[in-house]
Amino acid sequence: MLVEILLTLITLVLIMIYSSWILLIVLPRKKGLRKKFFPPISVVIPAHNEEENIEATLESVLNAEYPNEREVIVVDDGSKDRTAEIAKKIARKNPRVKLVKGRHRGKAKALNLGLKIAKNEIIVALDADTKIERDALMKIVQPLAEKRVGAVASVLRVQRSRKFLTWLQAFDYAIISGWKSICEKANGLCILPGFCAFRKSAIEKIGGFKGDTPVEDYDICFYLRKAGFEIRMADAVAYTRVPETIRGWLRQRVRWIRGTLQVVKKHYKFLFNRKHVGVGFFSVPTQLYWYFHSFLYLPLVLYQILSGYFNYFLAYGNVISLEVFKYFFNWFTVFGMVELIYKTLIGAYALTPLLLLTIVVFILSLCFNFYSLFRFSEFNIYNLIAFIFFFPYVLIILFAYWIGTLLEFYERRNFSKWEKCR
Repeated sequence: MLVEILLTLITLVLIMIYSSWILLIVLPRKKGLRKKFFPPISVVIPAHNEEENIEATLESVLNAEYPNEREVIVVDDGSKDRTAEIAKKIARKNPRVKLVKGRHRGKAKALNLGLKIAKNEIIVALDADTKIERDALMKIVQPLAEKRVGAVASVLRVQRSRKFLTWLQAFDYAIISGWKSICEKANGLCILPGFCAFRKSAIEKIGGFKGDTPVEDYDICFYLRKAGFEIRMADAVAYTRVPETIRGWLRQRVRWIRGTLQVVKKHYKFLFNRKHVGVGFFSVPTQLYWYFHSFLYLPLVLYQILSGYFNYFLAYGNVISLEVFKYFFNWFTVFGMVELIYKTLIGAYALTPLLLLTIVVFILSLCFNFYSLFRFSEFNIYNLIAFIFFFPYVLIILFAYWIGTLLEFYERRNFSKWEKCR
């Protein structure tokens, strides 16, 4: 009975969340200035031990279309591999590329060093393992035509790989882009990952990147908000490398989860602040909900799965069989929900209040996920497979929330932004 009550409460909250997301989807995006805006730009690429990626990243920037002057600054943050050597070789052939070598002090300090050297007001920051589309530079700077816009986020996609884990992350990144899009509509966008643009004067006004959390791309947004700047999202697309092992993926997610908690604690005055309605009443509370959600939902789902296995199979000596395989297959793929809805419609299952709420949550999340997929990615066989097997990936994300939250409260480890997670 307690399990049903808790699940009912969770599904009601999820219905509220997904319904608000769907409503924001149908709202029109903010219209910026219609004139074309192509100012001189400085592309800053902080790098640490990126010999495998730096050449491809630089090529994508140099080959990108842009009708005005651009300088490209590679800030080598004390790399111990051939990153600086490769960048220097490219700089000799292309005068637009500059190499700056610094001590190993982290990404935030590397960005600050690049800003100090950059000669242009509009800065484009790009991770050294990320490639951009040919029109990305032209698109990323457009929202900055408005003076009140201090920074611009982009659409991040995953570089294609044969690893199944990267397919799941590609689908996940599309959903994250959908989330950023609705946050922009609510004036609550506050993250600039991987590929972004901003005003040099705005960053200087707030004292540069701080570097005291592992998510400086989240932290900097709160400082920009405090200074009165808006943050927008452009349709500029970049392709980033992601972890290809569970261990690497888990370390990355735990770092993100811990970093988010650190930033929210640091800027707690934004919560329910009427001066920052979109951030304080929408985006940050929604992000914090997933921490509570993980501690409630994950054990409840695992209890349902294991108790069902025990009651229907193990109690009768059926440890493994085709029926057992089908039971777990239905739990861990979308086919289980499809079968559940079908059998409910034909009357095979009684339509209880909890079952109805579960179906509503599934349909709402399905609408949002497919909107995100078609709007910010592409429909292909990889995304289809990821969609089918996405539920166990979500459970692992919730497990990462457990780990990240507990470590943040009981461990005082300082994560390096450059820590490799592959």
